[in-house]
Amino acid sequence: MNEGAGAKTSIRRRLLVFLIGPLILMVAGAGAVTYWVAIRSANDAYDRSLLDPALDIAENLRIDLAGAHVDLPQKALEALVYDQVDRVIFQVRGPTNVIVDGVADLPPPPELGAGQHIFFDGTSDGENIRVAAHRTASGYVVQVGETLHKRNRLVGEILAAELLPTLLIAVVAIALAWLGIAHGLRPLEELRTELTRRAPHDLRPLSESTAPVEISPVVEAFNGLLERVRDASMMQQRFLANAAHQLRTPLAGLQMHLELLLRSTLSTDVRVELERMHGATVRASRLANQLLALAKAESAPDLGRELERIDLRAIAGAAAREWAPRAHALDIDLGFSLNRAEILGDPLLLPELVDNLIDNALRYTPTGGTVTVGTGCAGDVPFLCVEDTGPGIPEVERDKVLERFYRIPGTLGEGSGLGLSIVREVVARHDGLLEIGAPTGHRGTRFCIRFPTETASETKVS
Repeated sequence: MNEGAGAKTSIRRRLLVFLIGPLILMVAGAGAVTYWVAIRSANDAYDRSLLDPALDIAENLRIDLAGAHVDLPQKALEALVYDQVDRVIFQVRGPTNVIVDGVADLPPPPELGAGQHIFFDGTSDGENIRVAAHRTASGYVVQVGETLHKRNRLVGEILAAELLPTLLIAVVAIALAWLGIAHGLRPLEELRTELTRRAPHDLRPLSESTAPVEISPVVEAFNGLLERVRDASMMQQRFLANAAHQLRTPLAGLQMHLELLLRSTLSTDVRVELERMHGATVRASRLANQLLALAKAESAPDLGRELERIDLRAIAGAAAREWAPRAHALDIDLGFSLNRAEILGDPLLLPELVDNLIDNALRYTPTGGTVTVGTGCAGDVPFLCVEDTGPGIPEVERDKVLERFYRIPGTLGEGSGLGLSIVREVVARHDGLLEIGAPTGHRGTRFCIRFPTETASETKVS
């Protein structure tokens, strides 16, 4: 699992690395070249001014009985080595490399010929300096050194002038690359969004007209897969519907014959066995009907039936007449609080929805309990609610009870576990919201379905 997760690659990341990586390298290279050019420019600008005092001192170098010395007044000498920004120092070395004048901590120069000069870097008093050295015809070497403040400032100005526009262009280029990649990958995001929003049984092909050329083969292959899955699903649904339909007739006949036999005079043992057979036949018939309803609910999106304007109050009222005798036989108070609630719905599936909710409530409500069916509008949102005084559904089980053939462990009753699956499919067909909770003020279960407003439904249909 970890190896699979670590092996995943990101197209966005690969594109960004491919585009931004070389751009950063180019900016770094441009910075190195600019720095080198700035150093050369600063040295070219200030080395000549550094050589001039060295030449002046060399011209005023005198050698007499007292030895070699600079024949300049102190003020003139100070003026030669004066600078407002940097510290300037000088040194005179004899032919034997002995210091005869100036400061003592200037480094010795490289080898020079008579009349030649050279520039080199060194240190003085712990500071980096630039030194100009000149060898006179008599073999004396005059050196003038200065600190690097002016040069560093010039280097900084050149770098700022050259690199700031480059960095600005690089930042804009990175931002444009990021936005361009995001825009280029938007069709993939839209495709992912469309797939995640689809219902599990929505197997319509993806639109190939809006897909970029690069992902059209993927969309085409995926549509081929969807078509094969849709064909397999339809075959399964047809088989389920045909099998359930074929079972209904013999089961109904068997149930009728068993009921006729139970009306005749029978021994106790035979009557008990026939009653068991009759109960099993009724359950099998109910299961066949539910399988047929489930197949019809699952295949509804592919049938192309138009949704009609339906009042939930009329659907619930028809269910009242059908389920009242059974509720009376079970000694359960079946009540209705019906108000107008119009929706765009499927006239074949909505009765199945109400029937399964009421049947589920009657099966799990004890004798003497109540079941209440309500319709109406909360604001402009139509709703249908069925609540009972049964044992209730634990919160951790409320999602599981919507699965096929799932029953809460230890639950009494003869349910098949398909009723609420049918409810879920019909709710999904109508883009509704199914909420499972507990009634206010007493124990039990409350199923409440909120349907889209009529305007939203019309927009979806159109």
